[in-house]
Amino acid sequence: MKPAAPPRDWRHIHHSPMFWIGVVLCLSAIIIYVLSDDLAWRPGR
Repeated sequence: MKPAAPPRDWRHIHHSPMFWIGVVLCLSAIIIYVLSDDLAWRPGR
């Protein structure tokens, strides 16, 4: 019988450069949307 596989440890995702690239891209998209004055703070006229 095969030994049981250990559960994956998802805490190591923070060591991946692709994770941080994704975080930076998402945050920059949010900031650009909010600062572009594209109906971000008020409803349409």
